[in-house]
Amino acid sequence: MKILHTSDWHLGHTLYDHGRMAEHEDFLRQLKIVVGEQQPDALLVCGDVFDRVAAPVAARELYVRALLDMHDICPAMQIIVTAGNHDGKSALETEGLIWGRLHVKVIGQVEFDDDGQVDFDRHIVEIRDAQGCLLGFVAAVPHIYEYGYPQMGDAEDRNDRQKLFFQTLLDKVAERNPDKLPVVLSAHLAMAGGNFAGHTFSDSIGGIETVKQEQLGTGGYDYLALGHIHSPQTLPGSKPVARYCGTPIAISFDETGHHGVTMVTLEKGVPPFIEEIEIRNPKPLLTLPGKPALFEDALQELREFPDTESAYIRLNVLLDGPLPPNHIEQILQILDRKKAEYCCVVTSLPSREEKSGENVDVKPVDADNMPEPGELADRFFQKKYNVSMDADLAELLRKAIEVAQKNEIEH
Repeated sequence: MKILHTSDWHLGHTLYDHGRMAEHEDFLRQLKIVVGEQQPDALLVCGDVFDRVAAPVAARELYVRALLDMHDICPAMQIIVTAGNHDGKSALETEGLIWGRLHVKVIGQVEFDDDGQVDFDRHIVEIRDAQGCLLGFVAAVPHIYEYGYPQMGDAEDRNDRQKLFFQTLLDKVAERNPDKLPVVLSAHLAMAGGNFAGHTFSDSIGGIETVKQEQLGTGGYDYLALGHIHSPQTLPGSKPVARYCGTPIAISFDETGHHGVTMVTLEKGVPPFIEEIEIRNPKPLLTLPGKPALFEDALQELREFPDTESAYIRLNVLLDGPLPPNHIEQILQILDRKKAEYCCVVTSLPSREEKSGENVDVKPVDADNMPEPGELADRFFQKKYNVSMDADLAELLRKAIEVAQKNEIEH
């Protein structure tokens, strides 16, 4: 059974107000080529099809055209789309009513049968070849917030409800799989032990806490196809194999490294064979220079960037003082004759040793040694930039303080 594992398409994404429709069109063009060459038995889209719940019309049209084209390229391929935390789950579900005739299964949310029980059957998808022979199963679970798992039996704790949900689903698959054909479990969540580079990570990502693999049930599946984390990776020590295929194109500048999709071949009694397939972005996200540099040095590297090369640019600046008031204008003037587009400036400070060779002595301030406004401002400036104000800035500040003090006396 050949499974093409994808996730986190984020159609409709904008990067610093730059629309990315052309990049997503190119990604889907490449994905169609992969489908044509590999002829997989199933294509998984493990959540975050769109970048936001109210996806733009153009993004939804792109999604529809892509599914229709891939069905035409590989008519026997089962396409399984599950909702992520960025998706409009009910909208996906409604569209899914139409897709069924084209071997497309859309699972947006958990639903219940007439007896009020979870309808697990709708999460279980049989994978068959062109001749109708059963090859295996996909147990597909959309994104569910930690408090959203349904009450089942006596499970009161959230973790218990989550584990029971997945275990019951796997048990249902086992009932339909007496021959122990390969089973893929798919989910959109953050697994403990993963590499979260590029994400803002504290205790949760996208509203769901990290979970251990055993929380997703034990036994009954051969490969765990994950979505939600953008860095492609096979989780170390995972049994069965758990993998994030990552985003097909980078969503932020901090998502470094390659991006792509994953082809998984499963055979009964054999560990999954995993092949990473790179997706090339015609307009990559580049940070220039690679290491922080002074503003003028960073501008020089920007000047040397090829005029005909498409890219999004984040300028990487090492501060030795405030950026010039017209720094964005300077950047845009350089890029005006280039195909690259400006996004932002990221700044960092040198260590005190790098800047001056010695620690800057910033005296504490209290009621007994309150400095004059100019001295206080210089102390703040030193603390932020590790250097004193230059003469011009200090003179401007002196004049501003003088005017302010004069106005205070007069009023």
